[in-house]
Amino acid sequence: MLRENIHFVYTLNQSLHWFIVGLFFPIMVLIQLERGLSLLEVGTTTAIYSATIILLELPTGGLSDSIGRKRVYLLSIVAQLASYALILISWNFITVALAFLAFGVARALSSGSMDAWFVDEFNRSHPGENLQKSLAKVGAFIPLALGAASILGGILPMTLGPFFDDISGMDLYSGNLIIMIVLAVIQLIVTTALVKEHGDFSGRARDSLRRLPDVLSTSVKYGAKHPVIKILLLATVALGFSFAALELLWQPRVLEIVGPASDTWIFGLLAAGYFLMGALGNVISAAISDRIAGRLSITLMGLTLLMGASMFLLGIQVSILGFAAFYLIAFMFNGMGSSPHAAILNSQVPSEKRSTLLSFESLILQTGFMIGSLVMGALSESFSITTALIVAAVVLASSSIFYLILHGKERSGEIDSNRAS
Repeated sequence: MLRENIHFVYTLNQSLHWFIVGLFFPIMVLIQLERGLSLLEVGTTTAIYSATIILLELPTGGLSDSIGRKRVYLLSIVAQLASYALILISWNFITVALAFLAFGVARALSSGSMDAWFVDEFNRSHPGENLQKSLAKVGAFIPLALGAASILGGILPMTLGPFFDDISGMDLYSGNLIIMIVLAVIQLIVTTALVKEHGDFSGRARDSLRRLPDVLSTSVKYGAKHPVIKILLLATVALGFSFAALELLWQPRVLEIVGPASDTWIFGLLAAGYFLMGALGNVISAAISDRIAGRLSITLMGLTLLMGASMFLLGIQVSILGFAAFYLIAFMFNGMGSSPHAAILNSQVPSEKRSTLLSFESLILQTGFMIGSLVMGALSESFSITTALIVAAVVLASSSIFYLILHGKERSGEIDSNRAS
């Protein structure tokens, strides 16, 4: 039966999940401007989205550990549907802000829930097998789904857009949202039918709120005191801080290089390349998984140094070809490092705390990103985009020391990163 093939179910779930999200990437700002929002208001809705994730990341992770990963993920799909419907009918700042609040709720609910489900089911059905290799194989499909959806999301307003634009209350971007709503309904049905959970979550919905504070406090204390998880979280903060520069500054830097009159296809091509190179990185990581088994920490140290070097070289480029090359290379190295990092983290996390600690890591990443956004924005405004990218590169390269510390623990046998606990 299909539902017994956890790799297929997890790959299908995550690919469809991120494909839906990818349809929104190319129009996220455009649709808000179409609704009459100013750029300041667009920035405010994005801040509402980020703040909602940060506030709910841990509580929703604890909820997942209490009532079950599948139930929480299904709730996230309901929140997605609400957000898509809200923005489809929105007409001003307040209604768009409510939609982005719902986006944040959906993102927080989905964060870590299906990942924790897969790790638990993998440990149950494939004891002793290579978790990192499986995570890398599945991880290769997510950027592919995002890349394909981003391209399609940019084409839809030019194809379906004119049809919807002739309908009262609709516009060029309504087609994207309607397709997203249909796909989210399909995701709800497919997840309900195929995801089978073996954990003991029955009957816990009644007292989940009562148990939630204890689940959160014990899990966070566990992560904060754990010698390996604590170091991984520090590396995660540095990654979020540094990648804020890439995420936020690559478009204005391209404008500086090629000028505002350039064709916009360059941005679409680089955006698609972002996801495809992440997929390539995961493919490479899966291919070399047997060779790096037992040496994940030193591998991550090398990849972090290479990412930092790529970002530094990216920052000093004056040609679009050079910029594109190092931009894509940086994301390939990031894709290569994602599954080894996840394998080490999961090897240290007990099952009953997995969703909470995965959400805790996501919160740490978001926090690093928010801090990085503020710092990089100030640096680029006061000095230059190049300066901000160089500072981010130095911070990222310096964070490789955390993986060197973990390498010592790996050699001493404190870390068994080939399997999760």
